[in-house]
Amino acid sequence: MPDPVSKINDGVYIMRDRVTAVVPVSSTISRRIRSSNQLGGKMVNLTYGKECKTIVFINSGHSLLLAENVLEVKKMLWGE
Repeated sequence: MPDPVSKINDGVYIMRDRVTAVVPVSSTISRRIRSSNQLGGKMVNLTYGKECKTIVFINSGHSLLLAENVLEVKKMLWGE
């Protein structure tokens, strides 16, 4: 059975079964959701000062901002 936790970078681990979407930060839908989440306090910045490239939405309503690109994150999560 594969491990349910994926390591994205040195300080970021994500539960694979909690992920609902992985989208680039430049997409229109991610901009809308990001602006609404900033008001609710459910956005977690995990870029460590780098430029944000990917947003991972999880089933609790939180958004995780990551500095890795979308393809890298998908590969780390699901091995695609």
